[in-house]
Amino acid sequence: MKDKKDAVLDAAKRRFHRFGVKKTTMDEISSDAGVSKKTVYEIFRSKDELFVSLFIRETLKVRKIFLNKVAHIDDPLEKIIQLFHVAANYFRQESFWVQVLKDTDGLYAPFLKERYRRQVEEGIVEIIARILEQGIAKGEIRPLDTRAVSYFLFKLFQSISYARTDSIKGDEQDLETMMDFILRGIVLKESKNRSRARKKIERSNSFGHQC
Repeated sequence: MKDKKDAVLDAAKRRFHRFGVKKTTMDEISSDAGVSKKTVYEIFRSKDELFVSLFIRETLKVRKIFLNKVAHIDDPLEKIIQLFHVAANYFRQESFWVQVLKDTDGLYAPFLKERYRRQVEEGIVEIIARILEQGIAKGEIRPLDTRAVSYFLFKLFQSISYARTDSIKGDEQDLETMMDFILRGIVLKESKNRSRARKKIERSNSFGHQC
């Protein structure tokens, strides 16, 4: 059944990405997936349920991508720089997941409840918080409320990525400016840490081209 479920989700993803949820029918999805319409409804009670299941699956995939990209980095400052670069590059893509979050034409809003958007937010905030906690434990990041600061950093990142306005390009220069601002705010004041942070800021632009 799992193979059929994935086939249905993959077919729906292609259809939703190209035509939107409203203009896609369950008949089209079943045909593309190579299963009967009855089978589709045995797996998903409705198109809305199918869409939510797809969004959750894609969210978990993206979270895994982000974590894998920074898993090999031990230094918390380098890790947070890399995380934001990986995320920024991903959000510049026109993937289905990014399209849903941007939702510039309001095509997905009726089908995606706010709690699912919050799950995305909470997942990213949790990743940032863990890195901050590692940095505090290693004496590189000053003591702070990791949950609150992670939320602030996520909202700051949103402002230069999928939630940005036309006044911000969201390019590498904007990202570098944001990272400079972040590192100046979270790094301990001791000269050694400040010096290391400055070198990481200067290198941050090269990170972006490696992602």
